[in-house]
Amino acid sequence: MPASPDRAKVPARVPSVPLFLIPKVIQEQIKKRGESVFAIFVERRLHHQYRVRVETFFEHGHRAQREKKKKTESTVQDVLDV
Repeated sequence: MPASPDRAKVPARVPSVPLFLIPKVIQEQIKKRGESVFAIFVERRLHHQYRVRVETFFEHGHRAQREKKKKTESTVQDVLDV
């Protein structure tokens, strides 16, 4: 069942999860977001806690555009000054 467009636009971040709960959190996020899941990022935080971020294709596109804009803002002069 495809996820609704509104559900796909809301970013999903689970701030702090112990290692043994990561599979359960990922399973819940996939059930919540459905087929709109594009990528899942797991980042280690302090004291054996992890941050789980689920990204949809829509969110990935926006993040890629922001990163592309940041790269194009630097000029040749900026690179030579380094």
